[in-house]
Amino acid sequence: MQPILITSNLKKSYSLGSRHSITVLENVDMVIRRGEVIAIIGHSGVGKSTLLHLIGALDRPDSGSVEIDGHSVFGYDDNTLARFRNLEVGFIFQFHHLLQEFSALENVMMPALISGKKLRDCESRAIHLLDKVGLKDRSQHKPGELSGGEQQRVAVARALMNRPKLILADEPSGNLDRNSANELHQLLWNLSREEAQTIIVVTHNMELAKMADRRIRLQEGQAFEE
Repeated sequence: MQPILITSNLKKSYSLGSRHSITVLENVDMVIRRGEVIAIIGHSGVGKSTLLHLIGALDRPDSGSVEIDGHSVFGYDDNTLARFRNLEVGFIFQFHHLLQEFSALENVMMPALISGKKLRDCESRAIHLLDKVGLKDRSQHKPGELSGGEQQRVAVARALMNRPKLILADEPSGNLDRNSANELHQLLWNLSREEAQTIIVVTHNMELAKMADRRIRLQEGQAFEE
Protein backbone atom coordinates (compact mmCIF):
# COMPACT_ATOMS: atom_id res chain seq x y z
CA MET A 1 0.00 0.00 0.00
CA GLN A 2 1.23 3.49 -0.90
CA PRO A 3 1.96 5.77 2.10
CA ILE A 4 -0.65 8.46 2.69
CA LEU A 5 1.17 10.05 5.62
CA ILE A 6 4.87 10.39 6.44
CA THR A 7 6.22 12.26 9.44
CA SER A 8 9.98 12.82 9.62
CA ASN A 9 12.00 14.01 12.64
CA LEU A 10 8.94 15.72 14.06
CA LYS A 11 9.73 17.81 17.15
CA LYS A 12 7.50 19.99 19.31
CA SER A 13 8.23 21.81 22.56
CA TYR A 14 6.40 24.39 24.64
CA SER A 15 7.81 27.32 26.59
CA LEU A 16 7.53 27.38 30.36
CA GLY A 17 8.36 30.96 31.08
CA SER A 18 11.24 32.87 29.50
CA ARG A 19 14.05 30.41 30.29
CA HIS A 20 12.53 26.96 30.30
CA SER A 21 10.72 24.69 27.85
CA ILE A 22 9.39 21.17 27.78
CA THR A 23 9.91 18.87 24.80
CA VAL A 24 6.72 16.92 24.10
CA LEU A 25 7.72 15.20 20.85
CA GLU A 26 11.20 14.52 19.55
CA ASN A 27 12.22 12.93 16.23
CA VAL A 28 8.87 11.25 15.62
CA ASP A 29 8.98 9.20 12.42
CA MET A 30 5.86 7.43 11.13
CA VAL A 31 4.65 5.96 7.86
CA ILE A 32 0.89 5.38 7.52
CA ARG A 33 -0.44 3.53 4.50
CA ARG A 34 -3.61 4.35 2.62
CA GLY A 35 -6.69 2.68 4.10
CA GLU A 36 -5.08 1.79 7.44
CA VAL A 37 -6.69 2.28 10.82
CA ILE A 38 -4.01 3.34 13.30
CA ALA A 39 -4.39 3.71 17.08
CA ILE A 40 -2.02 6.06 18.88
CA ILE A 41 -1.75 5.09 22.53
CA GLY A 42 0.26 6.14 25.59
CA HIS A 43 -0.07 7.69 29.02
CA SER A 44 -1.86 10.99 29.56
CA GLY A 45 0.34 13.98 28.79
CA VAL A 46 2.74 12.07 26.56
CA GLY A 47 1.86 14.12 23.47
CA LYS A 48 -0.78 12.08 21.64
CA SER A 49 -3.10 15.02 20.96
CA THR A 50 -0.12 17.23 20.12
CA LEU A 51 0.96 14.71 17.48
CA LEU A 52 -2.55 14.60 16.02
CA HIS A 53 -2.65 18.39 15.86
CA LEU A 54 0.66 18.46 13.99
CA ILE A 55 -0.49 15.77 11.55
CA GLY A 56 -3.67 17.75 10.91
CA ALA A 57 -1.78 21.05 10.58
CA LEU A 58 -3.67 22.60 13.50
CA ASP A 59 -0.27 23.44 14.95
CA ARG A 60 3.24 23.77 13.52
CA PRO A 61 6.26 21.73 14.66
CA ASP A 62 9.52 23.22 15.86
CA SER A 63 11.25 21.09 13.23
CA GLY A 64 10.59 18.12 11.00
CA SER A 65 7.99 17.55 8.31
CA VAL A 66 4.53 16.14 7.67
CA GLU A 67 3.72 14.84 4.19
CA ILE A 68 0.15 13.97 3.25
CA ASP A 69 -0.23 12.22 -0.09
CA GLY A 70 3.19 13.50 -1.13
CA HIS A 71 2.59 17.13 -0.16
CA SER A 72 4.74 18.76 2.53
CA VAL A 73 1.96 20.56 4.38
CA PHE A 74 4.13 23.04 6.26
CA GLY A 75 5.54 24.31 3.00
CA TYR A 76 2.19 26.02 2.37
CA ASP A 77 1.34 29.58 3.37
CA ASP A 78 -1.42 29.97 5.95
CA ASN A 79 -4.27 30.47 3.45
CA THR A 80 -3.27 27.47 1.33
CA LEU A 81 -2.77 25.40 4.46
CA ALA A 82 -6.26 26.27 5.71
CA ARG A 83 -7.81 25.16 2.41
CA PHE A 84 -5.71 21.98 2.36
CA ARG A 85 -6.83 21.19 5.92
CA ASN A 86 -10.48 21.77 5.01
CA LEU A 87 -10.38 19.49 1.97
CA GLU A 88 -7.88 16.79 2.91
CA VAL A 89 -8.27 16.21 6.66
CA GLY A 90 -11.39 15.35 8.65
CA PHE A 91 -11.40 15.88 12.41
CA ILE A 92 -13.38 14.11 15.14
CA PHE A 93 -12.78 15.49 18.64
CA GLN A 94 -13.72 14.19 22.08
CA PHE A 95 -15.98 17.21 22.39
CA HIS A 96 -17.80 17.10 19.07
CA HIS A 97 -17.79 20.92 18.57
CA LEU A 98 -21.09 20.96 16.71
CA LEU A 99 -22.62 24.38 16.08
CA GLN A 100 -25.59 24.51 18.44
CA GLU A 101 -27.72 26.89 16.38
CA PHE A 102 -27.62 24.66 13.28
CA SER A 103 -29.31 21.35 12.52
CA ALA A 104 -27.47 18.05 12.18
CA LEU A 105 -27.76 18.38 8.40
CA GLU A 106 -26.33 21.90 8.41
CA ASN A 107 -23.47 20.87 10.69
CA VAL A 108 -22.51 18.05 8.35
CA MET A 109 -22.71 20.34 5.31
CA MET A 110 -20.49 23.02 6.86
CA PRO A 111 -17.01 21.85 5.63
CA ALA A 112 -18.27 21.62 2.05
CA LEU A 113 -20.00 24.99 2.22
CA ILE A 114 -16.78 26.54 3.54
CA SER A 115 -14.90 25.05 0.57
CA GLY A 116 -17.33 26.74 -1.84
CA LYS A 117 -19.33 23.76 -3.08
CA LYS A 118 -22.88 24.17 -4.35
CA LEU A 119 -25.64 24.00 -1.75
CA ARG A 120 -27.54 21.28 -3.63
CA ASP A 121 -24.47 19.04 -3.84
CA CYS A 122 -23.63 19.65 -0.19
CA GLU A 123 -27.12 18.74 0.95
CA SER A 124 -27.21 15.54 -1.09
CA ARG A 125 -23.84 14.37 0.26
CA ALA A 126 -24.76 15.30 3.85
CA ILE A 127 -28.06 13.37 3.72
CA HIS A 128 -26.19 10.35 2.34
CA LEU A 129 -23.66 10.51 5.20
CA LEU A 130 -26.32 10.95 7.88
CA ASP A 131 -28.01 7.88 6.45
CA LYS A 132 -24.73 5.93 6.71
CA VAL A 133 -24.35 6.85 10.38
CA GLY A 134 -27.99 6.01 11.10
CA LEU A 135 -29.29 9.55 11.61
CA LYS A 136 -31.14 10.42 8.41
CA ASP A 137 -34.40 10.75 10.33
CA ARG A 138 -32.72 13.14 12.80
CA SER A 139 -31.26 15.46 10.16
CA GLN A 140 -33.35 18.50 11.19
CA HIS A 141 -32.64 18.13 14.91
CA LYS A 142 -30.23 20.54 16.57
CA PRO A 143 -27.39 19.19 18.74
CA GLY A 144 -29.27 19.92 21.97
CA GLU A 145 -32.02 17.56 20.79
CA LEU A 146 -29.58 14.67 20.19
CA SER A 147 -27.94 12.24 22.60
CA GLY A 148 -24.18 12.32 23.13
CA GLY A 149 -23.71 9.29 20.90
CA GLU A 150 -25.87 10.82 18.18
CA GLN A 151 -23.95 14.09 18.32
CA GLN A 152 -20.68 12.22 17.89
CA ARG A 153 -22.09 10.35 14.90
CA VAL A 154 -22.98 13.72 13.36
CA ALA A 155 -19.35 14.72 13.95
CA VAL A 156 -18.21 11.56 12.13
CA ALA A 157 -20.43 12.40 9.15
CA ARG A 158 -19.09 15.97 9.14
CA ALA A 159 -15.51 14.68 9.10
CA LEU A 160 -16.29 12.63 5.99
CA MET A 161 -18.09 15.43 4.16
CA ASN A 162 -15.25 16.54 1.85
CA ARG A 163 -13.97 12.98 1.25
CA PRO A 164 -10.68 13.77 3.02
CA LYS A 165 -7.55 11.69 2.65
CA LEU A 166 -7.20 11.40 6.45
CA ILE A 167 -9.62 11.16 9.36
CA LEU A 168 -8.05 12.19 12.68
CA ALA A 169 -9.99 11.23 15.80
CA ASP A 170 -8.93 12.47 19.25
CA GLU A 171 -10.52 10.34 21.99
CA PRO A 172 -13.75 10.16 19.95
CA SER A 173 -15.58 8.00 22.52
CA GLY A 174 -14.08 9.60 25.63
CA ASN A 175 -17.37 11.20 26.73
CA LEU A 176 -19.70 8.34 25.78
CA ASP A 177 -21.17 5.52 27.80
CA ARG A 178 -19.98 1.99 27.04
CA ASN A 179 -22.78 1.07 24.62
CA SER A 180 -22.53 4.35 22.68
CA ALA A 181 -18.74 4.03 22.60
CA ASN A 182 -18.93 0.50 21.18
CA GLU A 183 -21.41 1.64 18.54
CA LEU A 184 -19.12 4.52 17.56
CA HIS A 185 -16.07 2.24 17.37
CA GLN A 186 -17.89 -0.18 15.07
CA LEU A 187 -19.15 2.70 12.94
CA LEU A 188 -15.62 4.06 12.45
CA TRP A 189 -14.29 0.66 11.44
CA ASN A 190 -17.18 -0.04 9.07
CA LEU A 191 -16.68 3.35 7.42
CA SER A 192 -12.94 2.80 7.11
CA ARG A 193 -13.57 -0.40 5.16
CA GLU A 194 -16.52 0.79 3.08
CA GLU A 195 -14.94 4.13 2.16
CA ALA A 196 -11.30 2.89 2.06
CA GLN A 197 -10.68 5.65 4.58
CA THR A 198 -7.43 6.15 6.48
CA ILE A 199 -8.16 6.78 10.16
CA ILE A 200 -5.76 7.73 12.95
CA VAL A 201 -7.28 7.49 16.42
CA VAL A 202 -5.81 8.77 19.67
CA THR A 203 -7.31 6.71 22.47
CA HIS A 204 -6.98 5.39 25.99
CA ASN A 205 -9.59 2.73 25.19
CA MET A 206 -7.72 -0.52 24.62
CA GLU A 207 -10.80 -2.22 23.14
CA LEU A 208 -10.79 0.44 20.46
CA ALA A 209 -7.01 0.24 20.04
CA LYS A 210 -7.14 -3.55 19.55
CA MET A 211 -9.49 -3.08 16.59
CA ALA A 212 -6.82 -1.08 14.73
CA ASP A 213 -4.58 -2.48 12.01
CA ARG A 214 -1.58 -1.18 13.96
CA ARG A 215 -0.90 0.46 17.32
CA ILE A 216 1.73 3.16 17.78
CA ARG A 217 2.76 3.96 21.34
CA LEU A 218 4.14 7.35 22.31
CA GLN A 219 6.69 7.17 25.07
CA GLU A 220 9.20 9.80 26.21
CA GLY A 221 8.44 11.90 23.14
CA GLN A 222 9.05 9.16 20.57
CA ALA A 223 6.86 6.75 18.63
CA PHE A 224 7.18 2.96 18.82
CA GLU A 225 5.08 0.45 16.93
CA GLU A 226 3.66 -2.33 19.06
